[in-house]
Amino acid sequence: MLFSYLEQNLGSIMQTAGTHAMLSIEGTVLGALVAIPFGLYAYRRPGVRRVAAAVAETIQTIPSLALLAILMIWFGIGDTTLVVALFLYALMPMLHNTVEGLLSVDPALVDTSRALGMSSRQTMWRVQVPLAAPIILTGFRVALVTSIGIATVGVFIGADGLGSIIYGGMQVQSASQIFAGALPAALMAIVFDGLLAFIAGRTKRRREPQGQARRRPLAIQETVKGDGLD
Repeated sequence: MLFSYLEQNLGSIMQTAGTHAMLSIEGTVLGALVAIPFGLYAYRRPGVRRVAAAVAETIQTIPSLALLAILMIWFGIGDTTLVVALFLYALMPMLHNTVEGLLSVDPALVDTSRALGMSSRQTMWRVQVPLAAPIILTGFRVALVTSIGIATVGVFIGADGLGSIIYGGMQVQSASQIFAGALPAALMAIVFDGLLAFIAGRTKRRREPQGQARRRPLAIQETVKGDGLD
């Protein structure tokens, strides 16, 4: 039954899955464009950091259907409301991981870079952000996988995506149609999760090769020389 349904509707399922992926990515990327820069700003400001974290965590606790219903008042039905909701849900993991990634950088490296003549901006972008990148990317990964799951609920406010196939199957009590919508969403989450985990792992290995801890001050000094600060 399932394979028969897939064979008959493969084209529309693939198109719907593509729309689902684009909506999920769009909401997550918009969240990254806000959360990551704000995390860089809030990193040195504990008061701002606490308030921002409290707001983001509060948004995270709102059930997805409730948030969609609230947003629908201002944005109406359709994809825009879903993207705004995914944007809001993406803020917390990326804000948290950006701050935690920067805090995880060894303070001795920061002090060394400053002693060698780097400005605060140079230290942030050439030392702290590269070393924090794997943790920041993990926040993006969590946000994207969460968005893929939440996007299936968008059908209730008229948004496109795999939720429409699942909901259609529920209406006609067709297990094949429900699985035809649920399985691509699950596979999509697994693929994106694995891909981003792989990229984060490669980034971490490039930044932390064996023996790098002993070479870091020298590497920073070479960076400073390259910038013409010596």
